[in-house]
Amino acid sequence: MKKQLLKEWLRSLSIGFTIFVAFSIYLFLRRGYYNLYIVNKVFGSTSAVLAGMTLLLGKLATRFDVFDRYVVLRKPLGLLALVLALAHVAISLFFLPARFPLSWYLREIVPIAFGALAVLLWLYLAWISRTAAIKRLGANLWRQRQSLGARVAFVAVLAHLVIQKYPGWIRWWQGQVKASPELAHPQYPPASLFVFVIILGILFYRGFFLGKRK
Repeated sequence: MKKQLLKEWLRSLSIGFTIFVAFSIYLFLRRGYYNLYIVNKVFGSTSAVLAGMTLLLGKLATRFDVFDRYVVLRKPLGLLALVLALAHVAISLFFLPARFPLSWYLREIVPIAFGALAVLLWLYLAWISRTAAIKRLGANLWRQRQSLGARVAFVAVLAHLVIQKYPGWIRWWQGQVKASPELAHPQYPPASLFVFVIILGILFYRGFFLGKRK
């Protein structure tokens, strides 16, 4: 059992690392530098994609047998998404005061509230995933809360992303973003746009492809 659990975590970590590296390389190419500010962005993006994968795997497994073996990765992927989200929050709050002063939080209070909602829901889902909590709730109620909580949290992530990044997307689309010491290649799309497309694709798939839930 321990060997199987270790295998699941190693697979999940390798998936997370691959996504992390992909976003890191892209942001380095677009920005022209790589520091804690960029790492923090990558933490947030990777967390969102991993959370989406936890929602997607069960649905894919209901339609394609090849994904059955990956359903067991939903829990470690979800926990990894939570850890990265907490790291994203901690770095923003305590390690990048020049980038995120109090005035920034007051200005961005709405997307921050949606982000906080997502993290709180993920913390709750992690808490009730303990063996004792599952026994106390019962399997059916536990599955219902996991399903609803995960979906609400993912929509909250979408709201957090869109409200915060939408003005920048529009400026980029209109060609208003210019090269600077902070941005080596403004012609490259913002990385957050890729995250948006991934999230939207996952929500679309879950909303329009019906089947027995796993």
